[in-house]
Amino acid sequence: MTLSGYEFTFLVPKDSYEGVSTGTFINRNSQAGYLVMCVSIGIGLMISTLNDEGSHNWRERGRRWLTTLLSKKIILRISLLIIVAGLVMTHSRMGNTSFFASLMVMGVIGLLLSRKATRGMIILLTSLLILDVFVVGTFFGIDKVAERLQTTSIEKESRDEVALTTIEIAKLQPLTGTGAGTFYTAFPEHRTESIGRGFYVNTHNDYLEFLSEFGVIGTLPLALLMLASLGAGLYAQYKRKNKVLRGIAFGSSMSILAMMIHATVDFNLQMPANALTFMVVLALAWIAVYQKSGRKRKSD
Repeated sequence: MTLSGYEFTFLVPKDSYEGVSTGTFINRNSQAGYLVMCVSIGIGLMISTLNDEGSHNWRERGRRWLTTLLSKKIILRISLLIIVAGLVMTHSRMGNTSFFASLMVMGVIGLLLSRKATRGMIILLTSLLILDVFVVGTFFGIDKVAERLQTTSIEKESRDEVALTTIEIAKLQPLTGTGAGTFYTAFPEHRTESIGRGFYVNTHNDYLEFLSEFGVIGTLPLALLMLASLGAGLYAQYKRKNKVLRGIAFGSSMSILAMMIHATVDFNLQMPANALTFMVVLALAWIAVYQKSGRKRKSD
């Protein structure tokens, strides 16, 4: 729909963000956040299909490549390319930045924690960066994302001023906050002239919005849960020997890190679809740690 110009959200013609991918979301940043979680888990699934043992000669490597092209792995790889294309077409600055940053960071950490950094895993992570950025990105508009990043200026943005105002709101009731979902009613009272007359339902910073609405008492447990889940994902990558569980751990860790980065300038966790999906991602990290990977019992 985006490429054809015949654009709809959910059975309704779009009246904003024309020419960029938004899916059924109201804005592109929420769509980007959702796609980053999806592609992160997909990359983890792709890693789980890699062979632990390295190939000894070109003949064996060629046989493995041919097997991959003829197996369901190629369907997964093509699906990842499609998701990345959709992510690039959102033209979301931090959505794309969080994806590539989390991929590079978790790629290096994953190679260190796996203790068996096979050639296949290195090739996969490298191809994700090179193929997805230069081939898919060039065709679907990565240059427009780069242009938006280059033209970003504090003078032109009001997000920083809204964030500072949100901090002032949080200071009034630091322990309990103003209440869940009350930001849009609490904000107008503290609006400054420099912000303008725009109506803000959310502040472009999940951390500050949670702090202003839930206070320290409500925000701290959520922060600890997120950090503990990230730690669980990293621990599973180091400790587990099962390829599927290691792949799940990688995907969930990458997704959590990407969401933590994106949350500094956006409100993904205020979107029900993103928040619920992120809860599943957090659960996957713990499943990767505690799921038993013993042999299947024979049926009676």
